[in-house]
Amino acid sequence: MKSSVPLSLAVSLVLVVTTAAATKEFGDSRGRTRQGPELERHECPDGLSGAWHGVLPVAALFELRLTVSEGSEGDFMVEILTQSSTESVRAWMDGPYLRFQSATSPLGFRGTFSSDGERLEGFVQQGSSLVRIALTAIPSGGARSWTVDWTPLAVPDEEVPFDLYVEEDGEGGIGGYFFFRDQRLPGLGGYGLKCEAGSITLGEKMLGLEFSGVFEEANDRLLMDVVGPAGSTSLTFTRMSPEQIPSIPDAPEAPARQPVEGAWLGHAPLLLDDGWATATPSSAGLDAAVIRDLIASVAADELEFTHSILVAREGQLVVEEYFYGFDRETRHDMRSASKSVTSTLVGLAIQEGRIAGSQAKVLPYFPQYRWYDNWDDRKAEISVGHLLTMSSGLDARDWEPESVAAEGAYQSQTQQPDWVKFALDAPMLWDPGLHVYYGGANPLILGGILASVVDEPVEWFAHRTLFGALGITDYRFFLDPTGIPYMGGGMYMRPRDMLKYGQLYLDGGTWNGHRILLQEWIEESWKRYGRLEPIDRNGHEYGYLWWHHVYEVGDHSIETVEARGNGGQYIFVVPSLEMVVVITSGNFRNGRLRQPEEIMRQWILPSAVGVDHGTGNRQ
Repeated sequence: MKSSVPLSLAVSLVLVVTTAAATKEFGDSRGRTRQGPELERHECPDGLSGAWHGVLPVAALFELRLTVSEGSEGDFMVEILTQSSTESVRAWMDGPYLRFQSATSPLGFRGTFSSDGERLEGFVQQGSSLVRIALTAIPSGGARSWTVDWTPLAVPDEEVPFDLYVEEDGEGGIGGYFFFRDQRLPGLGGYGLKCEAGSITLGEKMLGLEFSGVFEEANDRLLMDVVGPAGSTSLTFTRMSPEQIPSIPDAPEAPARQPVEGAWLGHAPLLLDDGWATATPSSAGLDAAVIRDLIASVAADELEFTHSILVAREGQLVVEEYFYGFDRETRHDMRSASKSVTSTLVGLAIQEGRIAGSQAKVLPYFPQYRWYDNWDDRKAEISVGHLLTMSSGLDARDWEPESVAAEGAYQSQTQQPDWVKFALDAPMLWDPGLHVYYGGANPLILGGILASVVDEPVEWFAHRTLFGALGITDYRFFLDPTGIPYMGGGMYMRPRDMLKYGQLYLDGGTWNGHRILLQEWIEESWKRYGRLEPIDRNGHEYGYLWWHHVYEVGDHSIETVEARGNGGQYIFVVPSLEMVVVITSGNFRNGRLRQPEEIMRQWILPSAVGVDHGTGNRQ
């Protein structure tokens, strides 16, 4: 196949491109020539193309128990227990970190002990996913040990529907898409479909799945063995008829809400030990009847694939509603709303003196690169601020199919695993600062700068300076091929934690009275530096990876600053109303990616300013 879909911009998959093993120079869909698989006739059977459906058993492939035990000599052993096997591996100390790695699957861990020794906290890596977890101490009078039950799939189901789409590109290449039929599950990324000597193999990089098997032509089915983080199993893919193919591949099969859940009663959200005070919407000055109409509209599928709506007013959580099987414990794909988090991490690195301000030039942070392709003296003038405002001048335009360093270009190519180098090698189109053009390569390069200046892994810097300070303990990064968290998108967070992040900015860099981020950085970040080309047609201006917006509600003009992600992932900060709103969605392929803005305009803001949401008139 000749095209791909960026992880943070469009869909939760990566298009697979595979052919015969030989390589030569070839031109891709962007008109460039690069090294890659030879686009000659593949060896796969003619009947392989099409839409296939299977069911993955959750326990056999994904559920495992990790137990770390301390030996008498101060060494550590790890038991990785699955439904079908037990693996014992030795852990080792790497500076302050305890590390271990499975010998049978791409599973690794790096963590540190809490000061009281009751917890072992860190990150587990599975495929291209990096997830924050914690092992807790097992009460014992003998040797110390810590354990956790873990799965990358945060659903209670025993089986999950799973679809594979195989297509030819008309030039001898063949590739496939993976989809879960459940938007609560992680997005998938395929690679390496090969057909050799009657055998079919392909991989999935986000969860580290590996498939191998045969096409049984007589019965028109795929018989596959699949290996996951917790073990292996056999499964059968059956061909879907045109009538069986979902119109939206990952659309949830369940309704937004079951009727037994009843009407929304306007109660205060559940009070948890996570730092949020809670109150009823009415006590915070919101019109509960308007919010009730909103919840009813989502429950009736009138605002389809709206997964969560949360509102904080005057520092209190007052609305917390979930749909389509999502709940407060489900991490949600933030897509490009993660870019705003990148801006925060850059500010924290500046705050610690690791980056010399937004005016600092970029190239000195990469002494390991001895040369750059498409050299242009203007590359030496690119600053951190240019990257934060998408005005680097590099040919990194995600909405242009011909762009050399568009997000889809560096994510789909396999010749240069260092995506930062790939982006900096792109030609310059104009002087830095001249045009503001949306491109994930800009925050990607910022991630490379962070990796070069912090004296700890980037994910640990992020936890120490931001997430840990906010009391956020459950989140996920997407890793680039060099193992650095991808700063262009793809973070997963729980909506209550996304709301905390917005509240941090509303409160000038503090959370519950504790200073985390300097207010001066927020003020610099929220200046208006220009309009993003060409995707903004509404006059929305752009800050340091934050969007500006003005909503006209009745006779009110209400300014917001927003983190936005494809499919409808929004964090709205509304200073004039002392309000933060989080809306998460699954509108990746139906044209409703900006539906949360309509929810704000028609329901949430009217509920706060006393305007009839149906007419726009003051009540």
